[in-house]
Amino acid sequence: MLDYELVLRKFSSQLTKARERLKEFNERKNNDKCLDEPLNEGRLSDDQARLEIKKLLGTIEITQVKSLPKIQRNEILKMVKRIEGLSLRQVARILGISLSLVFRD
Repeated sequence: MLDYELVLRKFSSQLTKARERLKEFNERKNNDKCLDEPLNEGRLSDDQARLEIKKLLGTIEITQVKSLPKIQRNEILKMVKRIEGLSLRQVARILGISLSLVFRD
């Protein structure tokens, strides 16, 4: 499936030297720090997300959203999905609706 010789030749034409260089390359410290960045920077926690959704819903309870008429529910979904830092998976989990429904609307 993988032409390892093609990969090794990128490091050296001599197989032994190429393996050594590949090993050094793989073990080298990642100095660009791209892996050190927090993955969820700007992402809301579920508790923060619930508070933001409650503010948006006003008098409607979070648990009621899935039982609302389709048109009203879909309008609420559109507004909730605009909340900054909220993932679609969080929307589905917090509102108790399917992820595919969140993606669709």
